[in-house]
Order: sequence, then structure tokens, then C-alpha cells
Amino acid sequence: MAREYLFDDWRSVFHALLGFASAFLLAWSLVVLVMFTLYEISESEKPAATLGDVVEFLVGYIYGLAVVVWLALGFYV
Repeated sequence: MAREYLFDDWRSVFHALLGFASAFLLAWSLVVLVMFTLYEISESEKPAATLGDVVEFLVGYIYGLAVVVWLALGFYV
């Protein structure tokens, strides 16, 4: 039984960094998410690998949103 892992190669770190950076684009980050997902679907990978890449992007995106909220709240304190 083959198992796909998250963060299994150097490209995985790039996916997370792209997600982190796109969180700072706020409204445009949804466009980046859709473009990234369409790009991943167009690649000839296993569906599990594609899903793993999108999850890696979303992990970076969530961390990026946490930093954006932290920075926004820091300006009001």
C-alpha cells in the first residue's frame, strides 16, 4: 500500500511558503489559491500527491493569516 506524506520534498516547503506569502494579499489570496489548485490539477501526478500539495499550501496560508491577524491586532494595542 503506497502512502503519500505531507512535506516529503523540497517543493513542499515552497508550497507552504507560497501559501504563507499569499495570505498577505488578502482578497487576492483567493485568486492565488484557485490558480494554484488549477495548476496542481493540470499536472500529471497521483490524486493523493495533488491533494497533499494543496494541503501544504493551505497550511502555509493558515500560518500566514495568523501572522496577518497578529500584526493587525498589534497596531491596535
